Amino acid sequence: MVAVELQNGVELDWFQMTMGLAGGLALFLYGMDLMVRSLMMVAGDKMKGLLAKLTTNRVMGALTGAGITAVIQSSSITTVLTVGFVSAGLMTLTQAAGVIMGANLGTTVTAQIVAFKVTNFALLMIAVGFLMNFAGKLNKTRALGQLILGLGLIFFGMNLMSQGMAPLRSYQPFLDLMLEMQNPFLAILVGAFFTALIQSSSATIGIIIVMASNGFLTLPAGIALAMGAHIGTTITALLASIGKSRDALRTALVHTLFNVLVTLIWLPLIPDLAQWAVWMSSHDPGVNGSMAVLAQNVPREIANANTLMVAIALIVLLPFAPVFVWAVNRLVPKIEEEKVSMDLKPDHLDESFISTPSVAIQAVTLEIQSYQKQQSLFYKRMVALISDPDINKLSKEMVNLQKFKSYQQQILSYLARTAQGPLSDSEHTTYTELMLIVHGFESMRTAMEDHIVKVIDRMISEDIKPSDTMLNLVGQLTNEVAKSIDKSLNSLLENDPDSAIEVMGAESKIEHLIQEALDHQLKRFQRTEKRLSIFRFEMEIIEGFKQLYSLSKRLARAELGKANAATKAAHGEQKS
Repeated sequence: MVAVELQNGVELDWFQMTMGLAGGLALFLYGMDLMVRSLMMVAGDKMKGLLAKLTTNRVMGALTGAGITAVIQSSSITTVLTVGFVSAGLMTLTQAAGVIMGANLGTTVTAQIVAFKVTNFALLMIAVGFLMNFAGKLNKTRALGQLILGLGLIFFGMNLMSQGMAPLRSYQPFLDLMLEMQNPFLAILVGAFFTALIQSSSATIGIIIVMASNGFLTLPAGIALAMGAHIGTTITALLASIGKSRDALRTALVHTLFNVLVTLIWLPLIPDLAQWAVWMSSHDPGVNGSMAVLAQNVPREIANANTLMVAIALIVLLPFAPVFVWAVNRLVPKIEEEKVSMDLKPDHLDESFISTPSVAIQAVTLEIQSYQKQQSLFYKRMVALISDPDINKLSKEMVNLQKFKSYQQQILSYLARTAQGPLSDSEHTTYTELMLIVHGFESMRTAMEDHIVKVIDRMISEDIKPSDTMLNLVGQLTNEVAKSIDKSLNSLLENDPDSAIEVMGAESKIEHLIQEALDHQLKRFQRTEKRLSIFRFEMEIIEGFKQLYSLSKRLARAELGKANAATKAAHGEQKS
């Protein structure tokens, strides 16, 4: 056991102190992680509504960012989610700038919470949280228990860190080191380095308040360390942007620029900020007083200064959000690949959404809409190739078919992993509908490949082209089928039974066009080898579009079945 004898004869046990500090920090970080995960589980259903609010303006974006962060107690989580949203196309860079600025305000709530003297209730919170998590039958009850348990671990960890640091009150070298923190540049550097190391500004500020509660820090030193923590937390967002889109990197840079600029603005004003924080805290400064006075006053003052610093900066800088966007676009300019992207691959599916099913399902919905746009373009190109066959264009579309196949598999895999967590009833319904649509896409791709693409390939190789009359009939048929496919998908995605009814109602018109094409063939039928080949190819193409319409009817029936079930349930409630 390594120990140092102090001037008063008491030994400083470094081993015990290290265990207290390291163990307390581990419990603190684990409690934060547990609380974040439980809060995401409880609040996951609200994320879709919050995302809708983000599309209004930068003020609402900032308020939403602050609100989310205040709830989940982690600006890093909010920023990482925002980076993912931008990367997935769920949010523009300008919207993200407001969210990130607001997130910095929301994270100051953590400091306000830990500044209260609640460590005495830590073990009670742990006991209650464990009991709710262990005995709860509902998912939300267990999640709430995990939340309380996590909060208790945070405070218990703080208590352990405080006890571990207590002997340092009589250790002069450490007190001399704390005096060095009066240099704001050194304090900012230390705060930034430590936060980048543990990737949690909340944990750093919690430790700052623990140190202040032991009388080790003055208010200006605590403010400077908190500034460093805000800069250090940007490392998490930068790491989260690795491997994602360039817009995701720009989003992370907005976070970095904002926090660095806040520090630069307030650095020469630390004494003024300290005075305002003291005034807000309604007690004597105590800066020149005893260690006991510092321990009593400074934690609350640091928390108030931290909130005041970010709130004022947010009010001043939020109108300049477009300037931040302009700056990061200059730092990370758009490249040609961003301007023209021809790859058939997911744009909205982000792995960080998997833990929040409501957000992941929303991402899949957007991805399906993007897929449908690409499929519609492919459909139109294939119809054009029927009337104007071209082997080079067809070869490119055959490559695209393989890309579509990979695209579908990625959506299907992502959707399957979304269902690994708990789903609410509404989420489960939406999940089932999305799974039906993705399988419908797969069947449509197969029908187009077998009955249209391959047939056109054989027609080109045998130098066969349908007659003008037949092409006109096929043109009408393909237009009706295209409308039915779009309406059937919209009926499920937008819960629109009227569109489903229109799909079912198109059956007689499509059957009439198919019969008209068949009659046309029979009138012109000649027992020649070439005419038999043309007849076979034309009938195969018509069969392909008939299958596509049948698949669209299947989706429409699913929507009508759901609507009928809802109507029966409503009538049943009225009767009861």
